[in-house]
Amino acid sequence: MEKDVTENTYLFTVGYFVGGRSKNDPFFHLSQRESQSLKSVAETYTAPLDLKMALIQTNKDLISKGIKEFNILLNQQVFSDPAISEEAMVTVVNDWVSFYINYYKKQLSGEQDEQDKALQEFRQELNTLSASFLDKYRNFLKSS
Repeated sequence: MEKDVTENTYLFTVGYFVGGRSKNDPFFHLSQRESQSLKSVAETYTAPLDLKMALIQTNKDLISKGIKEFNILLNQQVFSDPAISEEAMVTVVNDWVSFYINYYKKQLSGEQDEQDKALQEFRQELNTLSASFLDKYRNFLKSS
């Protein structure tokens, strides 16, 4: 005689347990209230993970916003004579990077290691944009 493969199988619907398939299963006759209780327990245990993911996404959105704003700042610069020296422009750009880092650092959320990681990514992006801008400025100085 073959064993019924559904005997120890449980049904799950979106997010919560509704009971076993076999009438011999002790969970088969779960009431709606008990089913909702199990759903509540499951949501409680996943809530910290959902919150952590939300904080990470919030930091990514914040950094994305900062990168866009920094890029706008760089694109607004008009090179004209008399030009400042390359060293002076490097100082100005480094000051802008520091300003943006300090401004957005205060708005980051989550645990310290998550904030540090987000800040590191932000700094790398700003440095990449800065390097491109400074290359453009050097080319302007050479052509003047």
